[in-house]
Amino acid sequence: MRIDDEHDLHKRLDRAFETITPRPAPVDGTIRRGKAIKGRRRVAAVVAVAAVVAVGVITVPSLHRLAGSAPVPGSGHYTVTVRPPGPGSPAGLIASGTINGKYWQLVTGKPGTGGTTSGNQEIYLSGAALENAMTGIVPDLSTDHPAPAAFAEVGIPPVEAQYGPVQADVSYVKVTLDNGSVLTLHPVTAYGARVVAFATPANAVIVSATAYSRHGEIATAIPFNEPGGQAFFGIWLKPGQHGIARASGSIGSGTAGGSTWSAYAYLGPWGVCILSEAGSVCAPAAGSQLGTAVMAPTSASTPRVITGVAAPSVVRIVVHQPDGAMTQVRPVTIGGHVSVRDIEEAPRRAARR
Repeated sequence: MRIDDEHDLHKRLDRAFETITPRPAPVDGTIRRGKAIKGRRRVAAVVAVAAVVAVGVITVPSLHRLAGSAPVPGSGHYTVTVRPPGPGSPAGLIASGTINGKYWQLVTGKPGTGGTTSGNQEIYLSGAALENAMTGIVPDLSTDHPAPAAFAEVGIPPVEAQYGPVQADVSYVKVTLDNGSVLTLHPVTAYGARVVAFATPANAVIVSATAYSRHGEIATAIPFNEPGGQAFFGIWLKPGQHGIARASGSIGSGTAGGSTWSAYAYLGPWGVCILSEAGSVCAPAAGSQLGTAVMAPTSASTPRVITGVAAPSVVRIVVHQPDGAMTQVRPVTIGGHVSVRDIEEAPRRAARR
């Protein structure tokens, strides 16, 4: 990396740490019943300022050959059905079905009603398949999106549901599960949005989702299945297009504020996902598209584990905190022939820099 490039990166990181406060998770404070709801996970361009920061960075390859390794193992012993609304269905019903013979349904409210603000709407997951019914607030489903299907997740153990708007040319979506089931999702119109949804047991693995138009296949997404049943749909691959080869590895570990931390990166056709004590972050893009970016989980855990991806030219990133502490990070290459791990925590006061 040239000195000028490194200096410019330092200045941009300083500005991000010192002048910008990230928005809270989109679902904070919105759960009225139930135990959990997961909104759209995305790369955070900025991070919260903390007294101690733990950092790990990786370099990511570009899209190339799709590896054929197996998905995260699931139980495989379950039955799932899904069906679109029929005549006489309640307003806003997206889909319903059964899990192991027990009923579930997913209903959305009208945007801007039910206590929501403009640009948001309520979503309801209920039925005998769940231990508790729940309500959460999600972004307006009619918002434009670049993917054939913009899946987001809502769940209450032992059930996880995926829902989201589809583009205008999508006639149906086929979802393949690890038990061999193939679910066919038919879009329905709910308050101006064409939406699909399905639900599975929390320990099920989603193998893939393929969107079809009336002319044939549009694209396929192979999600990253996190431990505990959460699935992230990142890159949608067009017919004949290949994704990032599957690879994983540690990108850093250590102690911060008396707490231990570790971070692991998982690359694949979904893009890149990083898991740590602070939660998970996923980037729906190849390394060549990401460049250098900070990725911060929205949970307020301690320590605050900050991770990210680095462009191939980056050899070192220096993070300066408002109290004068400085952390130096050297990228770790995942999915290539080089594996480097060199994390230095060097607290310094601003007066000494």
